[in-house]
Amino acid sequence: MDKLIKTVDKLTDSKGISKLGKTLNKTLDIAGNVINSTAEVANHQLDERNKRHLDDIKLPDISGLNLDQTRELFDSMNIRYAFLTVAPDIKLAASKVDTVIKTFPKPKTVLKKGSFVKIYYLDATTLEQSQDILKNYIELKKSRKESAKGFVNKIGHGTMTGAKGILKAPKKLIPHSKHSKKSKTTDVEPSEKSDMEG
Repeated sequence: MDKLIKTVDKLTDSKGISKLGKTLNKTLDIAGNVINSTAEVANHQLDERNKRHLDDIKLPDISGLNLDQTRELFDSMNIRYAFLTVAPDIKLAASKVDTVIKTFPKPKTVLKKGSFVKIYYLDATTLEQSQDILKNYIELKKSRKESAKGFVNKIGHGTMTGAKGILKAPKKLIPHSKHSKKSKTTDVEPSEKSDMEG
């Protein structure tokens, strides 16, 4: 702490103020040089990066293009590619034959010149299989709907039959108001009364 106080005292006298000014000037010169050299390094690195990625291409969305259009586009972009048939899917049942469905990698991926892309397209066989899947799906849905309707009708018929059965139930099962009044007034049945009296 004493050393700090002595240093501050030296800097605050007339000679110290000029020393402080010189020190600040040197510090600012050093900081300026550091900033300039850092900026030069950063600019150089950006230039090198830009040179490396000068030929990079953002993969366009080509879904819906036919195969000839796709060939022309990819040949002009200097990208290697392979056509592969897509798997049958219910969603493809209304698509056109020989059209691009999707790519791998996905659209908007940044590619280097000479990169490789898989292009999935719909051929006639896959379209037919996709339409069969849709047809089977529709038939299954219709069958389930008819089964459900039959089940509901059966339950409804059973409920009606059950309701009619309850209405035709013997009177013994349904307590009458007369019968319930007699049993409330006397605990003993009339036939039992005659046995007790006799």
